[in-house]
Amino acid sequence: MGLVNRGSEISTDIIATALGKQHQVTVFQSGPLISKVYKTICIHPLVQAPTPAPTNIITKLLSRLYLDNASITAKKFTQQCIPELQKLKPDIIIATNGLPQLKVLKKANLNAKIVVFGRAGIGYHDKDSLKARPDLFVALTPQAKLWANTIAKPTTKVVYIPNPVMKVEAKAIDLNLPRPIVLTVGALSRYKNIPAVIKAVSKLQASLVLIGDGEESAHVQSALSHFPGDFRWLKHVDPTEISSYYASSDIFCFVPDPQEAFGRVYLEAMAVGLPIVASNDPIRRGIVGAKGHYADPHNLDSVVSALQTASTTGRVDYTKDLMPYQPKTVVAQIEKEINALIN
Repeated sequence: MGLVNRGSEISTDIIATALGKQHQVTVFQSGPLISKVYKTICIHPLVQAPTPAPTNIITKLLSRLYLDNASITAKKFTQQCIPELQKLKPDIIIATNGLPQLKVLKKANLNAKIVVFGRAGIGYHDKDSLKARPDLFVALTPQAKLWANTIAKPTTKVVYIPNPVMKVEAKAIDLNLPRPIVLTVGALSRYKNIPAVIKAVSKLQASLVLIGDGEESAHVQSALSHFPGDFRWLKHVDPTEISSYYASSDIFCFVPDPQEAFGRVYLEAMAVGLPIVASNDPIRRGIVGAKGHYADPHNLDSVVSALQTASTTGRVDYTKDLMPYQPKTVVAQIEKEINALIN
């Protein structure tokens, strides 16, 4: 929080803001503090967020053993939170940093109920979090709930509650690019397959706008060096401005591997009515619905074909599709489950 603005940070801010209207909410973070309606405390200050995903076989092994920099940082951060948590005496702790954090919290015996959101997706990180026996595990998709129920211990309640999306007034801006403009937004992690989008768009007479940065930036730079058309790569965009890029584009394309837990960028694209090209898997189909265009991210022809079809549809009305993701609806479900824990 305060250093990056990815799905976890955005969802945390939306949920904390809504819950803060009727409850005492404190967010512990390592990034610089920004004025919020809820209380914030900076612990273990950082100037740069740890790399969230491994980049080679060694860092992959370290990550699996929780000996990588991100895991060590999460552990140190949580250890330094303990004295403040002991003073705060919270009823509920929402742990957002995986198994290293859960181990520290469990050891501290804080007498608080622990909640985990399954933002790592179906895979070993969320599996390890479930094995740590949180009191509540929030799956972001129905598929993740079914999976989590096969792993969770009887003391862990598993519920499905999706990520929320804020409705914003998006004003289009002049991107000074030939149309159609294909937009892709995401952290540059390998499983998000951003180079696949670049290669597919390069087969069309279209411009590209890429928003994101991360450990795969060198591969992305290489792919862009062969891009034949006009493009713009923005590594960082202020959260208050990103909706304008959605509103100014013609197609949204994001084709991650199935391990992607959710993909709130789809909701952001839906909020402005963009035709969407997404991965052909149950999670993405569950989010985008029948109005989406689906492709195999590892089949270039498949992505190209989906983009071509999407380019003929124009703006799409997703009003009904977005109803389950409204903050009021999502937070009401979270509040209900939290009350059940403490009562």
